Amino acid sequence: MYKYNFEQNSQHRIEILELSDEKCKFSFEGDLSIANAIRRVMIAEVPVMAIHFVDIIENTSPLSDEFLAQRLGLIPLVSYAADSKMYDWEADADSIDDQKTKVVFTLRQKNLNDAPLEITSQHLEPEFGQVGEMAIRPVRMFSPINGKEVGIPITRLGKNQSVHVRCHALKGFGKMHAKWTPINIATFRHEAELNIDHAQAQQLSLFEKQSIRDSCPMNVFAMDANEDLIVNAIEKCVFCEECIRCAESMKKPRLIKMQHKKNKYIFTVESAGQLKAADIVQKALIVLRKKVDEISQDLSFAQQQQQI
Repeated sequence: MYKYNFEQNSQHRIEILELSDEKCKFSFEGDLSIANAIRRVMIAEVPVMAIHFVDIIENTSPLSDEFLAQRLGLIPLVSYAADSKMYDWEADADSIDDQKTKVVFTLRQKNLNDAPLEITSQHLEPEFGQVGEMAIRPVRMFSPINGKEVGIPITRLGKNQSVHVRCHALKGFGKMHAKWTPINIATFRHEAELNIDHAQAQQLSLFEKQSIRDSCPMNVFAMDANEDLIVNAIEKCVFCEECIRCAESMKKPRLIKMQHKKNKYIFTVESAGQLKAADIVQKALIVLRKKVDEISQDLSFAQQQQQI
């Protein structure tokens, strides 16, 4: 497990429990207000790229221009290179159409066959010739049936129908629009604290201990080498109290004590594909630290002004 201390002597700590490109699960030890701030920053203030302007050159598809533009805007774009881009309001008038602020994609397709032609994110071609896994591009999607790469559906074209658009992707964050939110899920909950009364547990038969272990849908409990009931995966507890109800059915209502662990929370973060889940958490911490530094500087300046 990876542990991260915010600062030396800090009471805030992060411990990674589960990690993949799409999902990050970690425990956070610290104040509730900080935990909620981390969650809100992940949702609303981690910058990514998204299609914002769409030039409709030709559209005879079943979708109206507005509906087509909306679907294009909601396609997640790989955004590892977003830090190299400027926000459009940061750039001067001379560079507003420059590569410093945007990435432009072209979609141009016409169906000449009788069968319908499905238009997907795979048909979006970058105009600036970006290549590679780290380039700003539509997120790659794979079929759960055969594992082949498939694009995100945009529309379908009938015979002789066509679509030709230019898409301008800009840098933004979730507070501006949901299409700039890099996550599907960002939640946290209290970590549980489970205490087993071992004196009462000794009075249980092996079958009763196994029944309590198996009553938990999250497999929090286990049996040790001495066939004693133990807590094996406390981070999986969701406070369903099935174990307590099972113990009560055995006339042991005080066998298991369940409560919230003070100032310790379990975070679950799932990426929408623009960034890896761990990168979202890291960038959120950087943004939050910058905000705290700005507030600290403003307070110091205010105190100096009062002393003058």
